[in-house]
Amino acid sequence: MQINKLKILIISFTLSCSFVFGQAKLDGQFYEYASYYMSNIDLQTGKSDVPFFRYKIFSDIYPIYTKVWFRATLLSPSLGINSRVTLVELESNLFEIKADILLDNRNFSSGITSLIDEGTPPNIVPINIRMIESINPSKFENLISTVLTTGQLADGEYTFEIKLFSGSSKFDVSLSDLESKTILVESPTGINLESPGGELADTSFNIVYTTYPVFNWNKGVCRNCENYIRVAEFKVGFHSSKEEAMLDERTLPFNQLEHWKALSEVSTFQYPLFEARPLEYGKIYVWQVKTKIPTTGGLENQFSSIYVFKVSNPSLSTTPVSENLLIQQLRQAIGINEYNAIFGPGSSLEGFNPTDNILLNNSTIDQNTLQQILSKKISVKSIEVDD
Repeated sequence: MQINKLKILIISFTLSCSFVFGQAKLDGQFYEYASYYMSNIDLQTGKSDVPFFRYKIFSDIYPIYTKVWFRATLLSPSLGINSRVTLVELESNLFEIKADILLDNRNFSSGITSLIDEGTPPNIVPINIRMIESINPSKFENLISTVLTTGQLADGEYTFEIKLFSGSSKFDVSLSDLESKTILVESPTGINLESPGGELADTSFNIVYTTYPVFNWNKGVCRNCENYIRVAEFKVGFHSSKEEAMLDERTLPFNQLEHWKALSEVSTFQYPLFEARPLEYGKIYVWQVKTKIPTTGGLENQFSSIYVFKVSNPSLSTTPVSENLLIQQLRQAIGINEYNAIFGPGSSLEGFNPTDNILLNNSTIDQNTLQQILSKKISVKSIEVDD
């Protein structure tokens, strides 16, 4: 009886090894862009000239038989597509590989007849890829109209799927790996500057009372984008426009060989203490933000408008400007809804102006310290104001 049990264990182990080492796997990724231009994609064949996915097919044993399936689908309620629609679905025939092989969308489309593996020397792998399904333009006029008008993929939720089937022989091929990625495509909405500043004609209203102002803007959804800012002085009587001033000598970045100051993924930025020329009271400045957007056609620059502001000395002002600046930063820190609930019209603290009696974690701080704290990214849990 012990011998029979031992034989069963050995057989079971052998079958398990055949399952694990007799199948291929995927190693790679899908690439994500902010904009997908349709000039890079042929929905009739699935062919494209930019990378959307790139995977290596590998196995612990060779030769091995494999088959690849790919599908891209769309969900877009804004276009009336409330259930997933197949944009393109492709499938290869069963083909034999003798070494690792690279597979990306640029060599996986109908009409491709061969691939080259990473063997030494490389082997030519015959392959046949057929189109199973592609979108019918006549059924989705809104989608096609948007594509033709913008030249880009329509806004929506796109899901890309790859399935790999493999086996040690033609007769034991089964699903051995799969990868999928869902990407939300949204048309860039542009960069909207918020504060400080406004138009050149309104500098009397666009005043800041600090030489280290906090710049705020809204750039919408922009994944994997690069962000930049620049600030320059507007010289009255010398510059004829804010655009001319922006292209002239800059205060930020300090190095005039650099046209822009690179930022992280932020939408607020405080004028720095270092690597920038100090701002001066009584002078007018212009600022602008630029975003580099990754698209299937390469990086594209998107520019904001140019805002103008004037730096005024608070000690020469007759209005409680430092208090207004603190209120403004407080509103930004806790959010407009929470701020209105506490300090807005009809609230118990409507018209409140801060005093020098400020406690932080039971320690007294001054307004300048609080302004420095509020200018950074923080999470405010609660605020209490004593009469």
